[in-house]
Order: sequence, then structure tokens, then C-alpha cells
Amino acid sequence: MMKTPPLCYHQRTLINCCLNTIAHIIPVSASVYYLVDDFWQPDNHVLYGISSSMHQDYLQHFYQLDPLHPDKFRGDDLRLVRMAPDMKQQSQEFYNDFMRPNNITDMAEIFIRRKNKIIAGISVLRDKPFQQQEVMRLNAILPIAELMTFDILPDSLVSYTPKEQEIIHLVREGASNKRIALLLGVSLSTVKTHLRNIFTKANVSNRTELVSSGFIIRQEKMM
Repeated sequence: MMKTPPLCYHQRTLINCCLNTIAHIIPVSASVYYLVDDFWQPDNHVLYGISSSMHQDYLQHFYQLDPLHPDKFRGDDLRLVRMAPDMKQQSQEFYNDFMRPNNITDMAEIFIRRKNKIIAGISVLRDKPFQQQEVMRLNAILPIAELMTFDILPDSLVSYTPKEQEIIHLVREGASNKRIALLLGVSLSTVKTHLRNIFTKANVSNRTELVSSGFIIRQEKMM
């Protein structure tokens, strides 16, 4: 699985400032900032007010049960999700075995999206329910979180293999699939497979969107 690049000291400092700002705007028990990889899985977590042991317990036993996990929100464009009562009913194991023992009564998730793909998120944990005014404040925090994220991640999180980069450049030059296959010395089906992978990574549906998306290509480091 392709992970997001490790955060540097400067990036972590900005994230900590953002989490600290959130804690001053709305009282929180804890919060966690994270990046989201190509497979909609959180990684590169930055913890605020939460113990590493509690976080490890979540990663080892409960993350797949989390009703606010980014992977569960692929099909929409929501940017703020609060744990509704029906979620607690549907995720009783998560609520009873993780939230309650850790004195968490309510949770909300801030999703930072680029072209509708979640690229980062902030989990906000509370020992008491959010009030409506506090939910409005969370909405107000979203632009701050987005600006900070786009500042520390100015280009796409997506990495492309050298072969995928060649195909992207040829597509931008207007080459057909047959032409690409001829130039690269591969089969037509191989070109189509590469294109499907590229479209998925770039979060686009076709060649036109790929050409007009304007994303920055970053080469995947070969181990």
C-alpha cells in the first residue's frame, strides 16, 4: 500500500498550531490530524491531547469499526460529519469498547478534500455532546484547516510510477492508446490498465479531465 510521504518538522509545527487554534475556538478533549493515502486510509497522524497508547489501541483494534472513517465517505462531498445517534446504534462495539472506556461522548470529523478526494482530516473528540453553536464553530474552522493543509501539501499527494508518468505526458500530447502502446513497446491492454490506475490516482474519469486537472506529477521513489 502506498503511504503518504512522512511529515517534516515544519509541517508538524503548522499542524500543531492548527490543532491548538481549534482547541481555543471550541473546547475539545482531544484531536488528531492525519493525511489520507491513495486507498482512503489515514496515516501520518499528529496527536493533540490523546495518549499514544490510546491511539495505538484505536489503530490495532477499532479503526475499521469507526463510523467516521474516511473510507466510508467516498461517495459524497461532506466536509464535516458529526457522530449521529444512529451511528452509535450501528457501531455499538466501537462506542462501548472504545469511546466509553476513553470517556469520549461525541466525535466529529473534518474532511479536507481536493477534487472531492479526502486528502486529510481532523478527528475532534469530546467528553460531552457538541452543542449547535459549537457545530457552527467547527464549520468555521474548516477553511482554516483547508488553508493549512494546502500550504503544507501544495501539490497532489498522488505519486506516479515512471511508466505512468510517460503515459500521462503522452496523453497530454494527444497520443492515442495505440500510439502509446507502440511508443512504449507494450500491449494495448497494458496501456488501458495503466490508464485506469492513473485515473483512479488522479481522481478523474477520463482523458479530458486528466489533461485539464492541472495536478503536479511527483515521481514515485523506487525501492
